[in-house]
Amino acid sequence: MKPVIGITAFAEDDLSSRLNVAYCKSIIEAGGIPLIIPLEVDKDVAQILSLTDGLLLSGGYDVHPFHFGAEPSTGLGQIQPERDTLELALINAALIRQMPIFGICRGIQMLNIALGGTLYQDMESEYHSSKLLKHMQQAARGVATHNVNIVSDNLLKTIVEEDRIAVNSMHHQAINVLAEKLNVVAKSSDGIVEAVVHDTLPFCLAVQWHPEEQAIVGDETAKKLFTAFIKASLKYKREA
Repeated sequence: MKPVIGITAFAEDDLSSRLNVAYCKSIIEAGGIPLIIPLEVDKDVAQILSLTDGLLLSGGYDVHPFHFGAEPSTGLGQIQPERDTLELALINAALIRQMPIFGICRGIQMLNIALGGTLYQDMESEYHSSKLLKHMQQAARGVATHNVNIVSDNLLKTIVEEDRIAVNSMHHQAINVLAEKLNVVAKSSDGIVEAVVHDTLPFCLAVQWHPEEQAIVGDETAKKLFTAFIKASLKYKREA
């Protein structure tokens, strides 16, 4: 039996939900079954999670600053409050169940907020460093454009078996104040948090880059992340 992975989507308009196909392809290739979660099911979170074995928090629009006690800055982009509400409910319920969680881009930000952390609403205007890298790349989505350094021994290093990996980058928000229960496991050379893990859960990993886009063009390191997530989700399925 393959594990079923719930993947959050976003509403592109009033008529449809949207999810980049790379997420589904990466889950399928790693041995899982993707289940897209639309925005309209925020009242049914418990039932949804009863059908899934892992939760993938996908990328997308900016997070509403109200969720971390801030007013909107001039650099804030498009927000989708209903998605924030759904994802916070999903994260909190998944944490209680100790269900495997894999956060990608916006996913790392939502995980941090759900656990009490904050964000830079816009790095260029709020993160003051002369070394700030270009985090919103203009290259193709699967192309790696900068490196991240993995901090000491942790879940991420166990998975990729490297101290430094090359990643793509498509974000302008990032973790500011780290949530108490999260540990930073990777940073870029400018100091931006690139990956975190939960300090007690068996598998709760979130990254700031987009490994799904790298995985579908053959990046072996990105594939390892999905393989590890599916393996953890299968273990959860068998023990549930």
